[in-house]
Amino acid sequence: MMQFRTIKTALTNLLGAQAAGRYTVEGYQRQSHSAEEILNNLRHVSVYYVSGAFPENESALEQGPYDHEMTFRVELLLSADSKADLTALTNANATAAQYAAALAASLPASANADSIFDELVDIVWNILIDTPNRDLGLAQYTIERRWIRNVQKEHPLPRGEYMVLAGTMDYVCRAIEKTGAVGVVITPAGAHALDASIGETADITGQTQDPALQGVKSSP
Repeated sequence: MMQFRTIKTALTNLLGAQAAGRYTVEGYQRQSHSAEEILNNLRHVSVYYVSGAFPENESALEQGPYDHEMTFRVELLLSADSKADLTALTNANATAAQYAAALAASLPASANADSIFDELVDIVWNILIDTPNRDLGLAQYTIERRWIRNVQKEHPLPRGEYMVLAGTMDYVCRAIEKTGAVGVVITPAGAHALDASIGETADITGQTQDPALQGVKSSP
């Protein structure tokens, strides 16, 4: 199995194991993506392998090893509703000043989603960067280098009473890919290799000559 598949599984399992109720991980625990489900299940994180690059000089080698710079897209998806101090807003005895203060302090859904997204980036970034190979369940030096290339936040989208916000983090790392030997025929013990040599050859007269007949010519 290629290393990128092993690493993707390791990243998914790592994020799932470290979730601690702060988010759910697609693939580690299957979840639906409706806005209400996203809200009720806190936040969703998914890991995808999106690209890989192999240096040209190494890729020309028949048997490798191959230096594979791979990019995993870590998708963050969440939703949020508006936040407000309902104590004053539902109090029939509240003064006009108290109503105004409660409304001014209310947090729109878009701003709430934005705040949650920033916190989620903080959590996921620290998990991915602070985790060495041994905690990924991988052999030592499987991943040679790793870094977060960029973080992208999309515009929040209203979905009924919720605001949905998605974004991505690109986790980039390098690992060595290896293949089996190329062009090598392995003969099992006790077996005989097939003799595929040609028994007859042609001379310049067009007649054929069988080496087994020690030079005795025969008609074509």
